[in-house]
Amino acid sequence: MTATDPVAHPPDPQLIDACVHCGFCLSTCPSYRVLGTEMDSPRGRIYLMDAINEGRVQLAEAVQHFDSCLGCLACVTTCPSGVEYDKLIAATRVQVQRHYQRPVGDRLLRWFIFQTLPYPQRLRALLWPLWLYQKLGLANLEKQLGLLKRLLPKSLAAMYQMLPSFR
Repeated sequence: MTATDPVAHPPDPQLIDACVHCGFCLSTCPSYRVLGTEMDSPRGRIYLMDAINEGRVQLAEAVQHFDSCLGCLACVTTCPSGVEYDKLIAATRVQVQRHYQRPVGDRLLRWFIFQTLPYPQRLRALLWPLWLYQKLGLANLEKQLGLLKRLLPKSLAAMYQMLPSFR
């Protein structure tokens, strides 16, 4: 993908250039605060967008950093330069969708999330099996054995760790 590719529609270089890389966004970005890596901050993602536009970085190398953005846009209100990060990340996500083939496991997980979380009835339907899993003692057994942590992909294992407890 290059900036001259008519199908690419990369983020607008003028919007990218509005960032003066001051770092005010760092303290308001939840993904940066948790992960602590520059590329998982709005400023770092803007660097990546520019590098992709200029052909210095391949999109596939940066997808995880764009995916780590929660889209909360706290950085937009903090930015003294008025960077329109919302437009930048939206354009970048379209590029990821168009030009990056996710692994099958990631596609299935994303499908499940997008088909479940936005719908309270579907999410509620998952509570009964979860309740049963915990009441039968399977959750305690799993904690002792630690099988799921070793068998599940990292993203699913992290989600499993956050399951609520029905006590």
